[in-house]
Amino acid sequence: MATIKLLIADSKEDWLNNVKRMLINMDDVCIVGEARNGQEALDKAKELQPHIVLLDIDLEGIDGLKVTEILSKDNQNIQAIIMSVKSSPEYFRQAMKSGAKDYLIEPFSNQDLSDAIHNVFNKWLKDKAELFSEDNNAKVITFFATKGGVGRTTLAVNLAAALAAKGKRTLLIDASLQFGDVALTLDLHPKCTINDVIEKDEFTPDGIERRITKHACGLEVLAAPKEPALAEAVNSKHIQQIIDAIKPLYQFIIIDMPATITEKELAILDKTSLLFLVATLEITSLKNTKSLLKTLQDINYDISKIKIILNKDMPDVGIDKASLEAGLGIPVYATIPMDSILVQVSLNKGESFVLKSPASLISRTIIDVAEKLIGPSKKPVNTNKSAILRIKDLLFGS
Repeated sequence: MATIKLLIADSKEDWLNNVKRMLINMDDVCIVGEARNGQEALDKAKELQPHIVLLDIDLEGIDGLKVTEILSKDNQNIQAIIMSVKSSPEYFRQAMKSGAKDYLIEPFSNQDLSDAIHNVFNKWLKDKAELFSEDNNAKVITFFATKGGVGRTTLAVNLAAALAAKGKRTLLIDASLQFGDVALTLDLHPKCTINDVIEKDEFTPDGIERRITKHACGLEVLAAPKEPALAEAVNSKHIQQIIDAIKPLYQFIIIDMPATITEKELAILDKTSLLFLVATLEITSLKNTKSLLKTLQDINYDISKIKIILNKDMPDVGIDKASLEAGLGIPVYATIPMDSILVQVSLNKGESFVLKSPASLISRTIIDVAEKLIGPSKKPVNTNKSAILRIKDLLFGS
């Protein structure tokens, strides 16, 4: 089922909140943003690329009709639905002439709103496969381990920092809700956490962004609750709403998940593009990891998403990489060497060793993983060449 990305634009705060309440039970609709005036609606539409913009006809500044007209000319993949207290046929004609695909007369019911959104989607957007490509959303990478102490959080933090350092907009979510250490690992002191998103009921990119803490390297962090007891306020639906809302804004979302499998963790796995399963060369790690793989197979989880990360690799400990692969039946995606001193010093200082010591072997290995995820860069076109030479390059190669 495709998720319909919706932008709401209304200058009346109370009515905007009323519409948000109507939409909360529509599982296939995700509010990606809100706007309070016409110019903000245009700016947000350009930034967020929603499928549908639901806008009031009497927006402050640039009115709803003009916003619709501009949107219909600039981006035919964004459709508009006008809301208005004006029931005159003349206003309906003006709305259709500006490019709107439906006209809702206020006050309207939940069913009226649902019908309008789904009718517009099914008629104008449903068959445009390119609008629902994964390329339009962040790649969600989840780090998981079957026990503590294997370096899961350290790897998640340093991979996220490596991606951010390479210019990729990256969000790191600390989903270890009771005892998350992501903020501490980066020496961050967040004023807000995931709980603030839930308490304010702001599951939109704007609402979530206001609760994000930024690191000097450009990495953005949504921190875990400040106290273990607060974790109970976060449920599986909250987690999925946050991921769905924020995916259009990022290139990568890294999730540090605790060593448990509950409904909350299953909700994260459902939204995960790649599951980095962290294991070490210990018999207990091998046994638990193998057991987890069987459990995931039993619930029909897509095993192709799982990538084994061998952490703290060292020689002559009785188990090697080949033994690990044979035991798990899955090849190792990346092998991270043991460097206990650098890692421990970095943790105690609240620093990312990928940023502070990029030339170290462990840092280079994690940077290699980041580059593998980013993929090869496109070769730029030499615009200084003449048209004839460019055609020659296309035909025979440069």
